[in-house]
Amino acid sequence: MTGSVIFVSGCNLMEPDPQGDVDTIGDAMSHCRQYTKEVLPEGTMIALDEWSSRETREYYDIYFDVSDATQTGYAKCRVDKMGLITYHGTRDFRTKSRSFSGF
Repeated sequence: MTGSVIFVSGCNLMEPDPQGDVDTIGDAMSHCRQYTKEVLPEGTMIALDEWSSRETREYYDIYFDVSDATQTGYAKCRVDKMGLITYHGTRDFRTKSRSFSGF
């Protein structure tokens, strides 16, 4: 009789993927929301700031209001037209993310 041992880890050590499939600003919003959800602490509420989000010829700038039980702030995500997140940061929200200094 042979036995097997299987180890299962509940830790997800994979880094969030900054590359996504983006054709429209709606795709960029979805990609940035998913990325933001993965990099911010669990339980953070993320709401799209549709009025601030915009498209240029080269990239999409997507903005979110973010909050948890103790703080509120903003997140900015820039996605190039190839679907790569080239910038992600937060403001007025303590995380391990970089912060940005303005809109």
